[in-house]
Amino acid sequence: MNKKMRAVLFYAPKKIRLVDVPMPVPGPGEVLLQVGSALTCGTDFKAYRQGHHMLGEPPSPFGHELAGVVVAAGDGVSSFALGDRVVAANSAPCDRCYFCAAGQNQLCDNLRLHNGAYAEYNLVPARIVKHNLYHLPARLDFPTAALSEPLACAIHAVDVLRVREGETAALIGAGPMSLLLIQALAARGARIVVVGRNSANLALALKAGAHEAISAEEKNPVMAVREATERRGADCVFEAVGKPETWLTAIDMVRKGGRVCLFGGCASGTVVPIDAHRVHYGQISLHGVFHHTPKYFRAAVDLLSQGRVKTDILISGRIALDEVPSFFDSRHGQSNPKVAVIP
Repeated sequence: MNKKMRAVLFYAPKKIRLVDVPMPVPGPGEVLLQVGSALTCGTDFKAYRQGHHMLGEPPSPFGHELAGVVVAAGDGVSSFALGDRVVAANSAPCDRCYFCAAGQNQLCDNLRLHNGAYAEYNLVPARIVKHNLYHLPARLDFPTAALSEPLACAIHAVDVLRVREGETAALIGAGPMSLLLIQALAARGARIVVVGRNSANLALALKAGAHEAISAEEKNPVMAVREATERRGADCVFEAVGKPETWLTAIDMVRKGGRVCLFGGCASGTVVPIDAHRVHYGQISLHGVFHHTPKYFRAAVDLLSQGRVKTDILISGRIALDEVPSFFDSRHGQSNPKVAVIP
């Protein structure tokens, strides 16, 4: 009789269910993890509400931030053994295409995406085992380790913008990703100004290491940032909301010759009416930053392992696997907290 496990599957926007599915058996190069913890993520909430191309054809495995224990391994796996504590990335490059050769693994034409974190077990594909599966020290708990994926995205963004010590970096948005961006920026020695609407989130931003928190409900955010920078504007601005209006605010907020990171993704087909005159004559650089690479994932694992990230302000609670569908449904129209899912 085939063994079964419980897993949350995505069927359609706003339709996810906890079901029994066959227990996977690892093939050559693959490993099977018993999930120690998954984490909810803003991308998962977006996918739940709208669908997402990264999920594949429904019904599809759901969730992409996870850490756990190796319980089985396929032929040819030599770097991992039964009982190893590991964190898995949600993708791996092919190493053969033009973009991989150019050092842009995140744009790989054959990027192998991986989901299925909201389950009792997770089968890690061979390519991810080879490129993007990492051992964990005993002191690092599974929920904290699962932060590696979003932290890797934050480190990537800060690196692309070449943030230098002493520069002023402004962040638009004060959610979980901004808390990770703050800490990646703090590691570069930047002066950090955060703009948001939720007072509790702004307080967390200060705890994360921001030097100033500005309420967009009380002040004009562009004017407030200019006042904090001798009216120049920020050296670099990170937009972490993903709305056309905040993309425009980011461009208004940066100084001449500054850099803007368009970190928050907008829906396909979104058109943003950018002031081309300001971008051209102000010599403003716009950077879309997507995903992560093995280099940045490794850096994230190292930072977390060294205890250099304030993780206590990022994970707001824990839920059981069978609570996942109702939890996602309950967040309709609300903020998207990061909680640990413990199977």
